[in-house]
Amino acid sequence: MNRILIIDPGKGWGHFVSKFYCYQILAAELNSKIIFFTKKSTQAEHYLKLSPYCEEVIYLDEPKKGINKTLQNIISFKNNIKKINKFSFKKCFVFHPSLRYLLIAKFSKSKEVWGLGLKFQNFFLKKNRKLYSSFFSNTIRNDNETLEFVKKITLNSNFKFKPLYSYNKKLRDTVGIIIAASGFEKRWSIQNYIEIINFLKKKNYRKFLIISGTDQYEDEEMIRKKFNDTEIIFTSGKKIKDIIPYLMKCKFCIGNDTGFAHLSTNLDIQTFMIYGDCPPQLYSDLIYPIDIENNLVRSSNSIHSITADKVKKELTNFFNRRGGRVVEGARLESV
Repeated sequence: MNRILIIDPGKGWGHFVSKFYCYQILAAELNSKIIFFTKKSTQAEHYLKLSPYCEEVIYLDEPKKGINKTLQNIISFKNNIKKINKFSFKKCFVFHPSLRYLLIAKFSKSKEVWGLGLKFQNFFLKKNRKLYSSFFSNTIRNDNETLEFVKKITLNSNFKFKPLYSYNKKLRDTVGIIIAASGFEKRWSIQNYIEIINFLKKKNYRKFLIISGTDQYEDEEMIRKKFNDTEIIFTSGKKIKDIIPYLMKCKFCIGNDTGFAHLSTNLDIQTFMIYGDCPPQLYSDLIYPIDIENNLVRSSNSIHSITADKVKKELTNFFNRRGGRVVEGARLESV
């Protein structure tokens, strides 16, 4: 099988994961394995190995900021080219608008370089190897840009989402509660999550996975004290590679619009995402968006307008659509 190189440093690892189905489509259409060149912050090595299309993940030497860092950045630039040149790529695809990443590809030994062609990138790409036709082209909404580029590369527009991996649904016995988030504007109240856990316990769910960030030990303690008679797995002290096996065993997840929620979707798990400052990304039918009201303006505080009652209503509708009845902590097999 052929190899292709994809350069995508990501804009946060959640955004990176949400695009991976596009890369799987590209690999399948080109009958190729992918080697990814990305930032270490994407933590890609821990979950992309679940995909049959990912051969390897390589981490970029990232540029340093500041006037005095010029020499270091030149060395970093050369190191990135050396990393690429260890392989023999016929095709390289740059899924990022930065000119820097495109030039890394152009100076490597990759025979055929494709890129978005946004702004200054446009001058360094052949007409038939870029998404945007000119320097002045209007950009496509961010969560559709990658998909549109893949459509252009493959000359195929009939695509559907496919997860990275699907765990045996009969062995799933946990509910995932994703309280982790990259910033305040994406964090729904812990008191609300406590109310949701209470609601689910009344529906006979008995086992929970609390996916939290390294700075959320106190939030975990609040949940631990409220539910000291409940089987709960906490993760603030765990690394992503240790959390994934637990996440795979979730029947469904509820949580903030963040990396783990998108990873949950990519593990073939129905996921309720609570949105606030950003509009929903609806790339999969596995995503159940819980968004602010239409009459509200998005802001850093938008997520706090979403009530626990609204989320409980969405969950109730979900249960009813799937058969509704709860038996010994798990819904019937229709789920």
